[in-house]
Amino acid sequence: MDKYQVLRDKSTNAPNYDLETEDIIKWLSKWDAQYGISIDNVEEDALDIFFLNLPEDLTELSIDIYKLCPDIIDQHFGCIGDLLEEMEASEQDIPENFQEFVKDIDFNDENYGFELLKRSLALNKSVGLWWD
Repeated sequence: MDKYQVLRDKSTNAPNYDLETEDIIKWLSKWDAQYGISIDNVEEDALDIFFLNLPEDLTELSIDIYKLCPDIIDQHFGCIGDLLEEMEASEQDIPENFQEFVKDIDFNDENYGFELLKRSLALNKSVGLWWD
């Protein structure tokens, strides 16, 4: 069975980024050829990707992921510095595993979101994509 048929069935797309289902499938097919992937939790505007293999240097893959889904940085990993500031200002406890995840990240570096994406990929071998 075609592993991408579920995207066609759900009409997974990202109209705000001019991406139709087949455009997303092209990206996924490229990653499948390079790393091996499986997909899950496919919706009209979201899906999870699991990588079987990852390169040692995750920079190129992280840039590719951002090209396909800018929200991964713009609305997620690139906002974690602000989230931490809000948590500290409101005196919320920051979970230990989250503290470890962001350890040694330079939040003054405008590309820190990419570093967190790479760190997340290395830890989880997966990424959730969504398009609002």
